[in-house]
Amino acid sequence: MDDNDISASLNKLHNLDLNLLTVFEAVYLHKGIVHAAKALNLTPSSVSQSIQKLRNTFPDPLFIRNGQGISPTAYAINLHQHISQGLSSILTGLDFTHDNDKSRVLTISCYPYVALQTFPLILKELMKINSNYTLKHLPLSDPEDTLIQHRADLVIDTSPLFNKSLKGIRLMSDTAVFVCRKNHPTLDKTITLQQALAMPQTTVVTNASDLKRIQFEISGFLPDRPIVFTSYNAINSLSMVSNTDLLGILPRKMVELLQKSFPVDILESDIPAVSFDIIMYYNKTAKSDKTLSMIIDAIKLAFSQDESLTSSG
Repeated sequence: MDDNDISASLNKLHNLDLNLLTVFEAVYLHKGIVHAAKALNLTPSSVSQSIQKLRNTFPDPLFIRNGQGISPTAYAINLHQHISQGLSSILTGLDFTHDNDKSRVLTISCYPYVALQTFPLILKELMKINSNYTLKHLPLSDPEDTLIQHRADLVIDTSPLFNKSLKGIRLMSDTAVFVCRKNHPTLDKTITLQQALAMPQTTVVTNASDLKRIQFEISGFLPDRPIVFTSYNAINSLSMVSNTDLLGILPRKMVELLQKSFPVDILESDIPAVSFDIIMYYNKTAKSDKTLSMIIDAIKLAFSQDESLTSSG
């Protein structure tokens, strides 16, 4: 449904008291005015008046007297099917019951290389909770604003966020490593400081404060290193390294994950390694959302167990 259709629908609904639909459903389900009135804590006369208003709205009597009760017309049966589906969708969206058996979209904002490392495990946890859940990836621009404006449920980033309304959970640690293509003409398993200062390289262009911090530390060890290719995407840089003689400095876990697709070698070096954390952030108000809070706890536990297995392995 496009915006014009939605606007037209709103104009139609403006002339209809939606509370009448609740009365209609009660009469339909309880098969009588008196029982519906008790269920809604209303008087039978007010329920009768509501049904009469609906009869004036729809081209049908809706209910026909049948002995001691009433029976819905064919029109009312069809109307009930649509109204019940609509009410169910509204209750699911509002999450009045905090029922995690309903469908839900979990929106996470992060950089592509972070999604590459974290989303498979997150999706597994979602499927354990409910197979009807959907995971949605939102490109990351401003992490803090994304959460404050509720454009995403979670943000996963390497940069620290300093906002009292947000909370962060460390998911994993990683290290920036030197990478070159397999069978490189001048490099084999190791790289010296002199080679790193002289060889043409790739770099990732970013606005993320912690990635800038990493690049600043690297520039302290490798001032004026020759950069011949830049990209906002670390995977693009990995692809360039695997197909050329360029040197790259990239996240170890991402490289290890993609080595079969991008044939590269991780080089050992005496140059100090720069490490960083990958952190999941959420708005503290998420704890009042029972379902989202459960998802956050499940993700936290899963990554804690995964890191323990990695360390012991």
